[in-house]
Order: sequence, then C-alpha cells, then structure tokens
Amino acid sequence: MIDCARRLAPLALLAGISPGCGSEPAEGVSPAAVNVVLIVADTVRADHLGVYGYERPTSPRIDAFAGSATLYTRAFASAPWTLPTHASLFTGLDPSQHGAVSFAVDEDVSNAYPLPLERLTLAEALAARGFATAGFAANTAFLARRLQLDQGFQTWEVHRERARAVNRRVLPWLEAHRDGPFLLFVNYMDSHRPYHVSPRADFDPPRDLRILDQLRQQAMAGDGPVSDELVRGVIDQYDRALSHTDAAAGELLDALEDMGLWDESVVVVTSDHGEYFGEHGLVEHSKDIYQEALWIPLAIKSAGQRAGRRVDVPVSSAQVTRMIVGELGPELAGELAPLFPRGPGDEAPIAENRYSRTADLLNPHWGARFRRVRRALFAWPYKYIQSSDGRHELYDLERDPREASNLIDREPERAARMDTALRARIPPDVENRAAPRLSPEEREELRELGYLE
Repeated sequence: MIDCARRLAPLALLAGISPGCGSEPAEGVSPAAVNVVLIVADTVRADHLGVYGYERPTSPRIDAFAGSATLYTRAFASAPWTLPTHASLFTGLDPSQHGAVSFAVDEDVSNAYPLPLERLTLAEALAARGFATAGFAANTAFLARRLQLDQGFQTWEVHRERARAVNRRVLPWLEAHRDGPFLLFVNYMDSHRPYHVSPRADFDPPRDLRILDQLRQQAMAGDGPVSDELVRGVIDQYDRALSHTDAAAGELLDALEDMGLWDESVVVVTSDHGEYFGEHGLVEHSKDIYQEALWIPLAIKSAGQRAGRRVDVPVSSAQVTRMIVGELGPELAGELAPLFPRGPGDEAPIAENRYSRTADLLNPHWGARFRRVRRALFAWPYKYIQSSDGRHELYDLERDPREASNLIDREPERAARMDTALRARIPPDVENRAAPRLSPEEREELRELGYLE
C-alpha cells in the first residue's frame, strides 16, 4: 500500500497500537498484472467466524485465507444493510455522501434510493483503464440493476441462488479473463434469510424454518422474555448457512490458485453487515447500528502476499476502496488515489442507518421505534451514536463490547466532542428523489426476503 504506515500512524498512536499494512507485492509480480477480487459474504457478523474467536467450525476456508492475508480486527460496515454498504465499498464514500440510502414511508413500497449516476465507482475507474469488470450477486433485493450499483461493470448478473450456483457463473468468466487485468465482485447470500440449512457435517439437523419469524415476534414486540432455546435454534441455522458461504468462498479461492492467478491478484473477503439474534430487542438487520450488525470480517491479501498479519486500527467499508487502490502498483495507485482519497487512519469510521425497511416501519407493534436517523462515530475504544430522536448513546467497546452500559450521562464532554466531530462530517440531507418503481416480481422478492409486508 502506498505510504500505508504513514497513513495509519496517527490513529494507531491514539489507540495505543501498532499500525499494520498489507505486504508488498512479491518479487517478480508485475504491478500491471494485478487483478482485484472482491468477495462479499452477505449478512456475516465477524464474531461467528473462527478467525475472530468463534468456537464452532463455521468458517475454516475463510479462516485459512485470513491466516495468509492482512486481517482487520476492527472493521465496521458503513450501514447495517446491503445497499448503502455496497455503495460505500464501490465509491469510498459514507452513505450520507453517496446517497444510496433509505427514506421514511407510510405505504408498502420499497424505500431505497439508487446510487446516483454521478458518483464515481471503482469499477468505472478501472474499466476506463483497461480492466475487465464483472459482478455476480445473489442479493436480488438490493443489488438489482434498478439500484445502479452496476456502474462500471461490463458484466453484471444478479440471480437469487445459493453460493455454489453463483460460482458456476463466476468460474467460466474467470477462466475467460485469466489474462487480466480484471475486477471481479462476488456476492454470496446463503447467510441471509432464508438461511441455507442444507445438511453439513459438524452441524445438527435444522429445526423448523419458521423459528426466525417466531424469534422476530418475541424479541421485537417486547411482550415478554425471549426464549433461549429459540435463540439457540436460530443461531444453529445461521451457523449452518455461514458454513455454506464459507465453502463456496473456498471453492473460488481454490480456483484462483488453480488458474495461476493467486500471486497476481488482490483478494478481499468481507461482509456488508451482520445479524441480530435478539440483542437490543432486534432480529435480523437493517434496523440499528449496534455492533452485532456492524462488526464485520475484513481480510485483504496483497498480490504476492503469503504471510498473515493483523491490523487493529478501526476501518469502515468506505475505506476499503482506497485500500484496494493502494495495492495496484505505484503508477496506477498514484493515479487513482486522488479519486478515492479516504483510507484507514485518515478519518475515524462512520456508520449510518436511516429508518429501516418498509416491513419494520409499517409494523403496528414496533414501527415507531425506527422512524429516526442513527449515525455512529468510532474513536476507539469509544463509539458515539447520534440519534435524530435525541436518544444519543456512548459506549466503551473495550469494556462493554455488547453496548449494555450507555455512558452518555457519565461522560457528557466526550459525547459532545464526538457529536461535533460527527456533525462536521455529515453533508446536507439527501434530497427527495423518486425511488425506482418495482415490478410485481421485484415486490415478491422483497417480501420473501423480509423487506415488505
């Protein structure tokens, strides 16, 4: 990475840790031959992967990859749902800057703005410089063409299917473009509702698939205590689904090795957001910005890198774009850096959530809770949540990783400083724009994935 240690040093010193960077490309690797592979495991929270300390064998392939890559231990999604975080990954901008966000509604419609066409994406920048660009995704709800995240991708295929089926479309394209350079984006969705619970070794048989809805009703209606057995059953299903995502990611990583592309490729494995299992009275995602939905895996392998390393500096999805650019060799990185200037250590990470999905906003039991805009600023170990309803929050994530003790009244000066810093980063509110119209088929997809009633 270009000047990586210099850029990471300020935040690293403030946090009392040592900065780390991706390895330099191995000797003999041509900067002109560097490819980019961006793998996004939809709805994967970091604390359910072995490399982040989880005890169940959910992620042996991702764990092995992270062991030879640069692992970021404090990576946070730019938003707790798919559309704005992917837009941040592609543009290097926070959600309030790129505008692919949601809005309040009073009727049963999709409340998601597309990514404006004037925003520059990494795919556009690389395509203009001779890269082949392709995206293969399973999230038909929020990676559909109508939301305009396909900007700069010469190939963009979105089909609702399991991860192994996604690979069956990816691998022929990869074989056809093995001479590079290329940008390949892959989105797997097995860990998203409905969880992929086909039989897997090391996991118990799946329970009734309706238990996710049962947990959602119990936890979010707040009518009484949430059943521990119900929580455990949903987590069992989620972990099984995550193991399917992991297996597919491993298959793609193996293909890169088999095709001789490993040493000449930058490979990124991350997620767009996590998942709630009843914490904070929430189930699934897109509803709030607590750690269960924001703490995500992030591992980046430089071209030629073989030795693993860990980086503790906090980073957000919006900073990954610059991190990728910094791996493309001095000439290209120098050319693209002014277009995607925000890397780790330059600014404290921000996460944002505007309202929630329509199904939550219109719910008669809990919809009022989500009619607010929430933003978080990370100044490790502190996290400040600014809320449009005035219910601000402050947490020490080192001492209180589950955000159970709000320090807002005990540390008002710190909260005020972080509030000022956060407000300085937020541009004027997004303008009112027409949301894309949905076909009956698109509406049904959103219903089946839990986003419409």
